[in-house]
Parts: sequence; C-alpha cells; structure tokens
Amino acid sequence: MEDIRLRPATPADNEFLYDLHHRTLGDVIEATWGPWDDDVQRMFHQAWFKPETVEIVLVGGQRAGMIQAAPADAATYYVSRIEIAPEVQGRGVGTALLRLLVDRARSAGASAVELHVLELNRARELYERLGFVVVGQESPKLRMRLGL
Repeated sequence: MEDIRLRPATPADNEFLYDLHHRTLGDVIEATWGPWDDDVQRMFHQAWFKPETVEIVLVGGQRAGMIQAAPADAATYYVSRIEIAPEVQGRGVGTALLRLLVDRARSAGASAVELHVLELNRARELYERLGFVVVGQESPKLRMRLGL
C-alpha cells in the first residue's frame, strides 16, 4: 500500500494544480469540447481554486493529486474534484481516497456521497467498482451516487 497523506492546499500549489488538471483530464476535455485552450482553462482554474477547500494528496511525500469535497447538505457529501497524477494511477491511490471520503461522509452523518464525472473519463469505472451508480445525466457529465 502506498504511503498516502493529505495536507491543506496553499496558494503555492496553484500551478501544480493547474498542471495536474491538464495532465489528468486534458485528453478527456479535448475529446469532449475540442482542443485545449490554455486561456479558457486557466480562467476556469482560477474560478474554482480556493486553497481553503482543497487538499493536496501526497504519495511517498510527493504531491500526486488533489481532492475537494465537503457536505453539500445534511444528507449528502459532495466530491467536487478528485484528480490523481497519471504516474500514480492504478496503484490504489484513488480507491484509498474515495474510501477516506466515504468515511468522512459517514462521520458527518451523510446518507450518500455524490460526484459528477465526465462521460469519457475512465475514472467512472473506479466509481462504479466502488458502488457508485449513475443517477442523472447532465451531458457531458454523469451524476453518480453512493448510498451509505
């Protein structure tokens, strides 16, 4: 099992997170909407990146991903983002993080965990393997839910 730790994001993580997003989802974004537009993607990145809402995933002490998740309401814990660097994908990191988020949701008293995934994102397979089911389609995204 990998040595996986989390730490709060800081403004210094901004460029790492932008690069991570490009490396993890660039191909899916291009397949969904067309060529990567750096200006547009940086605008979206600046709009969502709030360090106080993001945790950096460390694998072996090195930055290797991020999560952004919190209670959406009393019953639902919402995973806004989870991105794992390609070089550590397939090593159980995503599974471990999702299990951690499910534990957090239970501790918060939630009865479900929800997330959205782009239809072409192969992370959908991981979510389904862990018990998430598609409960809605907001093309090009799917809304997935795991009952607790």
